[in-house]
Amino acid sequence: MMPPPLPLCAVPWTAGLACALADASAAVARLDARITASSLTPAWLLRASWMGYGAALRLQKFEIDEIDIIAHECGLRLAGRPRLETVADPFSALDAWRARLGEGDGRHWREDLPFTFTPPEGWSEAPALVRALALLDEWARRDGSIAPWLAFPVILRRMGLSARALPCLAMGDAAQRFAQEPRAALLKRLLRQVRHNADEGLVRLDRLENAVRRSAGAIAAEHRPGKLAELARIALARPCLAPRSVAPLLDLTLSGAGKLLTRASRLGLMVETSGRGTWRSYVMSDVAAALGLALPARGRPRNPPAPSPALDALLAAFDAEMAAIDARLHQRGIET
Repeated sequence: MMPPPLPLCAVPWTAGLACALADASAAVARLDARITASSLTPAWLLRASWMGYGAALRLQKFEIDEIDIIAHECGLRLAGRPRLETVADPFSALDAWRARLGEGDGRHWREDLPFTFTPPEGWSEAPALVRALALLDEWARRDGSIAPWLAFPVILRRMGLSARALPCLAMGDAAQRFAQEPRAALLKRLLRQVRHNADEGLVRLDRLENAVRRSAGAIAAEHRPGKLAELARIALARPCLAPRSVAPLLDLTLSGAGKLLTRASRLGLMVETSGRGTWRSYVMSDVAAALGLALPARGRPRNPPAPSPALDALLAAFDAEMAAIDARLHQRGIET
């Protein structure tokens, strides 16, 4: 019988590991601070949950892209995307995980562990982030399901490393299931992955905030905006849309919904991704950029819209009117 692997919290420290730890810890702190202060936190958390859940599915060998998760959550079948052929239901853990991400304060990190955890060698001296990775490492060896990867953001919050659970930090490494790789190399790779995921989460928050500002400016500049503002608010909670999904939400005909989405695409609020003349589908511009469905902007970034009473009023109304949109979606059985 092979001896148990060296716990990650007992790996001897090197200068490279110390730098990786500092970079990962700083990246998590930056993202947590921005999310705590952002008015678009609910929309970001939704997008980050798709990012994190997609990473967890790939670790479970599901060949599912993030756009497939988004389309499933938005109730759409996207043209040109292969049908998901799986024996198990890849989305069965998503709703329960999202509810767990929003749990209240006060729960200890030991709660809900499906095994008895005995602190290993080096536990008391290890930094908190390394403790969290050591716990993830042991959990992954004991449990072959998706649960360990999804639990990592919750572990970080319960250990006090973030003020709220950050879904984009759902992660891990397939090598943790076998524990045959040099432990220092595994720890360094995991720390780099924490930094990468936190940095990507921050980039996506920036894209979301920029997209909302640009959308508000474009709508304010329209002489007859019609239902563009309502469409923009719906897109925060359902960034993947098609005429057949928009029509009942805004009390429009299919033709009217198609024209509204085409107009939104022309103004840069949405990006058409289907490449079809009929049965088109659209995603919000920040999501299109994150998934590589739109060409990245080149050259110097455009200046934000100039301050104006009309723009300020539109931005101020966004948060208040989102509650009304959420209520309408809830009446139709759609949770945001």
